[in-house]
Amino acid sequence: MLGTALTREVSMSLMLTAARRVTALGLCAAAIVAGPFAAFPASAAAAGAELFITVTPRDGGAYSMRLTCAPDGGFHPRPREACDALRSVDGWVGDLDVDPGPCPRIYDPVEVEVTGHWYGRREPYYEEFANRCEMERKLGPVV
Repeated sequence: MLGTALTREVSMSLMLTAARRVTALGLCAAAIVAGPFAAFPASAAAAGAELFITVTPRDGGAYSMRLTCAPDGGFHPRPREACDALRSVDGWVGDLDVDPGPCPRIYDPVEVEVTGHWYGRREPYYEEFANRCEMERKLGPVV
């Protein structure tokens, strides 16, 4: 092609090829930039809930659990009971009050942290309880 005149068809073909490459490059760049901002796919709400629960007693022996609801499961000792309790408060962990009642007045603090999503909604939860009894009375099968 060097030294020869370009016909109109050849020059149009070259311009379309360049335009396609620029468009493809733009789409790739948009996908890279948008990737971190797409926290949940459109099907996340249909996927149910996925919560990570960490219980940390002050004297050590922390443990973590993964709870999924719809379907109920994960690495949790009582997923069905925990999911039922959470469904009763629409996933608002802080609204749980499973078994209000007396606990010994012993100060042996326990921290609970819950992260993850409930049907597409993120609602992190953190609370420090005076002792394990208070934690279990409020959160029940979730912990």
